[in-house]
Formats: sequence, C-alpha cells, structure tokens
Amino acid sequence: GQPDKTCNASVGETVVLPCSATSPGELNHSTSRLYWQIDSLVVHFFPSGQDLLKFQDKRYRDRTSLFLDQIEHGNFSLKLSNVQLLDAATYTCIYKQTGDYPNKTQKSKVKLIVSGK
Repeated sequence: GQPDKTCNASVGETVVLPCSATSPGELNHSTSRLYWQIDSLVVHFFPSGQDLLKFQDKRYRDRTSLFLDQIEHGNFSLKLSNVQLLDAATYTCIYKQTGDYPNKTQKSKVKLIVSGK
C-alpha cells in the first residue's frame, strides 16, 4: 500500500521518521516488540523495552535511535542521523504486543526521500 507519511532529508542531515501508537493506553514494554524495517532488512529492533541491535543491518549501525522516554506514551518515531542517499526507502514501523494482547499489531509506513547536498 501507499506510505502513511513521507519525509524529506538531505545527505548528512538528521531526520525523524514518525510513528505513533493508535492506543497508547495499553503499552507494556515487557511484552512488546518494536521493529523498524525496510522490507526484511532490520533498521532498528526494540524488544521488551531494550535496544537489541545485533540484528541491525550494519549500514545503520550507530545512526538510529528511539525516543526512549516517549515510547510508553506511544511515540515510536525513529531518529536517523547522518542521512545517506542509500537511506531513501519506505520504512515500516511495526509494533507488536504479546501476552495479554497477542493479536495487537500496528504497522505504518514512512517513505524517506533523500536529496544530495
């Protein structure tokens, strides 16, 4: 489908790819997983309230971060620093709740357009 949002950035800039929960009242870190992906490539993985970056594609190493103090309020946005031309893609933000809400999955897509300096 079409991306939910489109972001623009220039090479070398920092961009925030927006993603937020539809119902932040039910967020429980210990039973949740947050993924940022491009198709099957892992850009950022945050299970159970911890960054787990060993599965992260090396192209994104040390360039991605989440707003940790905002996640519980439903802000799953990804900050991507030192944007490169190769970063232009459609990113998928996936939030999965396990435990009491095993079927609660949210997905949104953000298209990033990168322009040269």
